[in-house]
Amino acid sequence: MIVLAHDGSIYGDWVARYALGFAAVEADRKLLVLHVAEGKVTQEVVDSRLTRLGKDCASLGIEFRSQVLPLGKSTYRSLRQSVPHDPQALLICGTRVKPRRQNYLSGSVAEQLLRMHQCPVLALRVVQPGLLGNPHDLLLPLAGHIGGFSRIWPVFSRLAPFLHTIYMFRSLYVNRIRHPYLSTARAQALKEIGINYLTKISIQLEEQLGPPAYRIDRRVSISDDWVNDVLVLASRLKVQIMLLGVSERNLAHRVLHGTAMEKVLRDTPCDVGIYRGP
Repeated sequence: MIVLAHDGSIYGDWVARYALGFAAVEADRKLLVLHVAEGKVTQEVVDSRLTRLGKDCASLGIEFRSQVLPLGKSTYRSLRQSVPHDPQALLICGTRVKPRRQNYLSGSVAEQLLRMHQCPVLALRVVQPGLLGNPHDLLLPLAGHIGGFSRIWPVFSRLAPFLHTIYMFRSLYVNRIRHPYLSTARAQALKEIGINYLTKISIQLEEQLGPPAYRIDRRVSISDDWVNDVLVLASRLKVQIMLLGVSERNLAHRVLHGTAMEKVLRDTPCDVGIYRGP
Protein backbone atom coordinates (compact mmCIF):
# COMPACT_ATOMS: atom_id res chain seq x y z
CA MET A 1 0.00 0.00 0.00
CA ILE A 2 1.06 3.57 -0.72
CA VAL A 3 0.18 6.17 1.93
CA LEU A 4 0.28 9.87 1.03
CA ALA A 5 0.40 12.69 3.58
CA HIS A 6 -1.22 15.56 1.64
CA ASP A 7 -1.16 19.09 3.09
CA GLY A 8 -3.95 20.36 0.81
CA SER A 9 -1.66 22.66 -1.23
CA ILE A 10 -0.73 22.60 -4.89
CA TYR A 11 2.69 21.37 -3.77
CA GLY A 12 0.89 18.43 -2.19
CA ASP A 13 -0.59 17.72 -5.63
CA TRP A 14 2.93 17.63 -7.11
CA VAL A 15 4.01 15.10 -4.48
CA ALA A 16 0.79 13.15 -5.14
CA ARG A 17 1.91 12.42 -8.72
CA TYR A 18 4.67 10.22 -7.31
CA ALA A 19 2.19 8.47 -5.02
CA LEU A 20 -0.09 7.77 -7.98
CA GLY A 21 2.75 6.32 -10.04
CA PHE A 22 3.90 4.10 -7.19
CA ALA A 23 0.36 2.89 -6.40
CA ALA A 24 -0.13 1.98 -10.07
CA VAL A 25 2.70 -0.59 -9.86
CA GLU A 26 1.76 -1.97 -6.42
CA ALA A 27 0.38 -5.50 -6.26
CA ASP A 28 -2.68 -4.28 -4.34
CA ARG A 29 -3.00 -0.97 -6.30
CA LYS A 30 -4.13 0.92 -3.19
CA LEU A 31 -3.60 4.56 -2.24
CA LEU A 32 -4.49 5.94 1.20
CA VAL A 33 -4.42 9.74 1.45
CA LEU A 34 -4.17 11.40 4.87
CA HIS A 35 -4.85 15.09 5.42
CA VAL A 36 -4.70 16.84 8.77
CA ALA A 37 -7.21 19.70 9.07
CA GLU A 38 -4.78 22.38 10.26
CA GLY A 39 -6.88 25.25 8.92
CA LYS A 40 -4.13 26.54 6.61
CA VAL A 41 -6.15 25.46 3.56
CA THR A 42 -9.93 25.74 3.40
CA GLN A 43 -11.88 22.51 3.54
CA GLU A 44 -13.47 23.36 0.20
CA VAL A 45 -10.05 23.45 -1.47
CA VAL A 46 -8.98 20.24 0.28
CA ASP A 47 -12.16 18.44 -0.82
CA SER A 48 -11.62 19.62 -4.38
CA ARG A 49 -8.05 18.33 -4.48
CA LEU A 50 -8.98 14.98 -2.94
CA THR A 51 -11.89 14.56 -5.35
CA ARG A 52 -9.60 15.20 -8.31
CA LEU A 53 -7.05 12.76 -6.93
CA GLY A 54 -9.78 10.15 -6.50
CA LYS A 55 -10.77 10.56 -10.15
CA ASP A 56 -7.15 10.15 -11.24
CA CYS A 57 -6.97 6.93 -9.22
CA ALA A 58 -10.17 5.64 -10.79
CA SER A 59 -8.78 6.25 -14.28
CA LEU A 60 -5.69 4.21 -13.40
CA GLY A 61 -7.56 1.40 -11.68
CA ILE A 62 -6.22 2.33 -8.24
CA GLU A 63 -8.33 1.82 -5.12
CA PHE A 64 -8.55 5.25 -3.48
CA ARG A 65 -9.29 6.02 0.15
CA SER A 66 -8.90 9.36 1.93
CA GLN A 67 -9.10 10.46 5.55
CA VAL A 68 -9.38 14.03 6.82
CA LEU A 69 -7.93 13.93 10.32
CA PRO A 70 -8.65 16.37 13.15
CA LEU A 71 -5.64 18.30 14.38
CA GLY A 72 -4.50 16.87 17.71
CA LYS A 73 -1.43 17.97 19.65
CA SER A 74 0.47 18.32 16.36
CA THR A 75 0.18 17.49 12.66
CA TYR A 76 2.80 14.79 13.09
CA ARG A 77 0.95 13.05 15.93
CA SER A 78 -2.32 13.13 14.01
CA LEU A 79 -0.63 11.51 11.02
CA ARG A 80 1.26 8.95 13.08
CA GLN A 81 -1.96 7.62 14.60
CA SER A 82 -3.32 6.85 11.12
CA VAL A 83 -0.21 5.53 9.37
CA PRO A 84 -0.32 1.71 9.22
CA HIS A 85 2.30 -0.38 11.02
CA ASP A 86 3.31 -2.19 7.86
CA PRO A 87 6.90 -2.70 6.64
CA GLN A 88 5.54 -3.35 3.14
CA ALA A 89 3.78 0.01 2.93
CA LEU A 90 5.45 3.26 1.85
CA LEU A 91 4.57 6.66 3.30
CA ILE A 92 5.14 9.62 0.97
CA CYS A 93 5.23 13.23 2.15
CA GLY A 94 6.54 16.55 0.88
CA THR A 95 9.21 18.84 2.24
CA ARG A 96 9.57 22.50 1.27
CA VAL A 97 10.85 25.72 2.79
CA LYS A 98 8.36 27.55 5.00
CA PRO A 99 7.83 31.35 5.05
CA ARG A 100 10.55 33.16 7.03
CA ARG A 101 12.50 29.90 7.39
CA GLN A 102 15.49 28.65 5.47
CA ASN A 103 15.19 24.92 6.24
CA TYR A 104 13.49 22.31 4.10
CA LEU A 105 13.76 19.38 6.48
CA SER A 106 15.05 20.37 9.91
CA GLY A 107 12.18 20.84 12.36
CA SER A 108 9.54 19.86 9.80
CA VAL A 109 6.75 17.29 9.86
CA ALA A 110 8.69 15.44 7.14
CA GLU A 111 11.70 15.08 9.45
CA GLN A 112 9.48 13.71 12.22
CA LEU A 113 7.91 11.21 9.82
CA LEU A 114 11.36 10.07 8.68
CA ARG A 115 12.14 9.24 12.31
CA MET A 116 9.00 7.11 12.56
CA HIS A 117 9.41 3.31 12.47
CA GLN A 118 5.88 2.28 11.42
CA CYS A 119 6.80 1.88 7.74
CA PRO A 120 9.39 3.08 5.20
CA VAL A 121 9.14 6.82 4.43
CA LEU A 122 9.96 8.95 1.39
CA ALA A 123 10.07 12.75 1.79
CA LEU A 124 10.05 14.54 -1.57
CA ARG A 125 11.36 17.94 -2.63
CA VAL A 126 9.73 18.56 -6.02
CA VAL A 127 11.39 21.15 -8.24
CA GLN A 128 10.17 19.79 -11.59
CA PRO A 129 6.39 19.41 -11.31
CA GLY A 130 6.20 18.97 -15.08
CA LEU A 131 7.64 15.46 -14.66
CA LEU A 132 4.29 14.44 -13.12
CA GLY A 133 6.11 12.06 -10.79
CA ASN A 134 7.50 10.05 -13.70
CA PRO A 135 11.32 10.46 -13.69
CA HIS A 136 13.46 8.41 -16.06
CA ASP A 137 17.03 9.21 -14.98
CA LEU A 138 18.01 8.64 -11.34
CA LEU A 139 21.10 9.68 -9.40
CA LEU A 140 21.67 7.31 -6.50
CA PRO A 141 24.45 8.50 -4.14
CA LEU A 142 25.40 5.68 -1.77
CA ALA A 143 27.36 5.95 1.46
CA GLY A 144 28.77 2.42 1.50
CA HIS A 145 26.74 1.03 4.41
CA ILE A 146 26.45 -2.75 4.61
CA GLY A 147 22.68 -2.44 4.82
CA GLY A 148 22.51 -0.04 1.89
CA PHE A 149 20.52 -2.35 -0.35
CA SER A 150 17.76 -3.06 2.16
CA ARG A 151 17.38 0.66 2.80
CA ILE A 152 17.07 1.40 -0.92
CA TRP A 153 14.64 -1.36 -1.76
CA PRO A 154 11.24 0.04 -0.56
CA VAL A 155 11.66 3.14 -2.74
CA PHE A 156 13.77 1.77 -5.58
CA SER A 157 11.44 -1.16 -6.30
CA ARG A 158 8.62 1.34 -6.91
CA LEU A 159 10.73 3.66 -9.07
CA ALA A 160 12.38 0.93 -11.17
CA PRO A 161 9.53 0.47 -13.70
CA PHE A 162 9.91 4.11 -14.83
CA LEU A 163 13.71 4.27 -15.09
CA HIS A 164 15.89 4.43 -18.19
CA THR A 165 19.25 5.19 -16.53
CA ILE A 166 20.56 4.85 -12.98
CA TYR A 167 23.71 6.71 -12.04
CA MET A 168 25.11 4.99 -8.95
CA PHE A 169 27.54 7.28 -7.18
CA ARG A 170 29.93 6.81 -4.30
CA SER A 171 31.90 9.76 -2.95
CA LEU A 172 34.83 8.63 -0.81
CA TYR A 173 35.75 11.27 1.74
CA VAL A 174 39.32 12.45 2.27
CA ASN A 175 39.78 15.45 4.54
CA ARG A 176 40.95 18.76 3.09
CA ILE A 177 44.43 18.55 4.58
CA ARG A 178 45.20 15.10 3.13
CA HIS A 179 43.33 15.46 -0.16
CA PRO A 180 45.98 17.45 -2.12
CA TYR A 181 48.69 14.95 -1.08
CA LEU A 182 46.83 11.73 -1.87
CA SER A 183 49.07 9.40 -3.87
CA THR A 184 47.97 7.94 -7.19
CA ALA A 185 48.13 4.42 -5.75
CA ARG A 186 45.99 5.33 -2.75
CA ALA A 187 43.47 7.13 -4.95
CA GLN A 188 43.20 4.08 -7.22
CA ALA A 189 42.75 1.78 -4.23
CA LEU A 190 39.93 3.96 -2.88
CA LYS A 191 38.21 4.05 -6.27
CA GLU A 192 38.33 0.26 -6.48
CA ILE A 193 36.64 0.06 -3.08
CA GLY A 194 33.89 2.33 -4.35
CA ILE A 195 33.39 0.47 -7.65
CA ASN A 196 33.31 -2.91 -5.88
CA TYR A 197 30.60 -1.65 -3.54
CA LEU A 198 28.48 -0.28 -6.38
CA THR A 199 28.91 -3.51 -8.33
CA LYS A 200 27.61 -5.52 -5.36
CA ILE A 201 24.54 -3.27 -5.15
CA SER A 202 23.94 -3.70 -8.90
CA ILE A 203 24.09 -7.49 -8.56
CA GLN A 204 21.65 -7.43 -5.65
CA LEU A 205 19.21 -5.31 -7.63
CA GLU A 206 19.37 -7.70 -10.59
CA GLU A 207 18.79 -10.69 -8.29
CA GLN A 208 15.64 -9.03 -6.96
CA LEU A 209 14.24 -7.58 -10.20
CA GLY A 210 15.74 -9.78 -12.90
CA PRO A 211 17.70 -8.42 -15.87
CA PRO A 212 17.27 -4.64 -15.69
CA ALA A 213 15.39 -2.70 -18.34
CA TYR A 214 17.45 0.35 -17.34
CA ARG A 215 21.11 1.17 -17.87
CA ILE A 216 23.43 1.36 -14.85
CA ASP A 217 26.31 3.85 -14.81
CA ARG A 218 28.71 3.53 -11.84
CA ARG A 219 30.77 6.54 -10.75
CA VAL A 220 33.20 7.08 -7.88
CA SER A 221 34.91 10.26 -6.70
CA ILE A 222 37.45 11.08 -4.00
CA SER A 223 36.56 14.37 -2.41
CA ASP A 224 36.43 16.49 0.71
CA ASP A 225 32.95 17.81 -0.21
CA TRP A 226 30.35 15.15 -1.11
CA VAL A 227 27.52 17.71 -1.26
CA ASN A 228 29.23 19.70 -4.00
CA ASP A 229 30.06 16.46 -5.85
CA VAL A 230 26.43 15.34 -5.81
CA LEU A 231 25.03 18.72 -6.91
CA VAL A 232 27.57 19.13 -9.74
CA LEU A 233 26.95 15.58 -10.97
CA ALA A 234 23.17 15.99 -10.88
CA SER A 235 23.44 19.16 -12.92
CA ARG A 236 25.95 17.78 -15.42
CA LEU A 237 24.03 14.56 -16.01
CA LYS A 238 20.68 16.38 -16.10
CA VAL A 239 19.06 13.70 -13.93
CA GLN A 240 15.41 14.10 -12.99
CA ILE A 241 15.57 12.78 -9.43
CA MET A 242 18.15 11.83 -6.81
CA LEU A 243 17.58 9.63 -3.78
CA LEU A 244 19.39 10.18 -0.48
CA GLY A 245 19.07 7.71 2.35
CA VAL A 246 19.01 8.63 6.02
CA SER A 247 19.37 6.64 9.21
CA GLU A 248 18.62 7.65 12.79
CA ARG A 249 22.27 8.59 13.21
CA ASN A 250 22.66 10.86 10.19
CA LEU A 251 19.25 12.41 10.77
CA ALA A 252 20.58 13.54 14.13
CA HIS A 253 23.91 14.78 12.77
CA ARG A 254 23.18 16.02 9.27
CA VAL A 255 19.71 17.45 9.83
CA LEU A 256 19.78 18.73 13.38
CA HIS A 257 23.41 19.82 13.61
CA GLY A 258 24.59 20.11 10.01
CA THR A 259 23.81 21.85 6.78
CA ALA A 260 24.68 19.16 4.20
CA MET A 261 21.17 17.83 3.59
CA GLU A 262 19.68 21.32 3.64
CA LYS A 263 22.20 22.51 1.03
CA VAL A 264 21.27 19.63 -1.26
CA LEU A 265 17.56 20.37 -0.86
CA ARG A 266 18.07 24.11 -1.38
CA ASP A 267 20.40 23.99 -4.40
CA THR A 268 19.23 20.84 -6.18
CA PRO A 269 18.60 21.08 -9.94
CA CYS A 270 16.27 18.06 -9.81
CA ASP A 271 13.66 16.45 -7.61
CA VAL A 272 15.06 14.92 -4.41
CA GLY A 273 13.75 12.00 -2.40
CA ILE A 274 14.96 11.55 1.17
CA TYR A 275 14.22 7.97 2.15
CA ARG A 276 14.26 5.96 5.32
CA GLY A 277 14.09 2.22 4.85
CA PRO A 278 13.03 -0.47 7.32
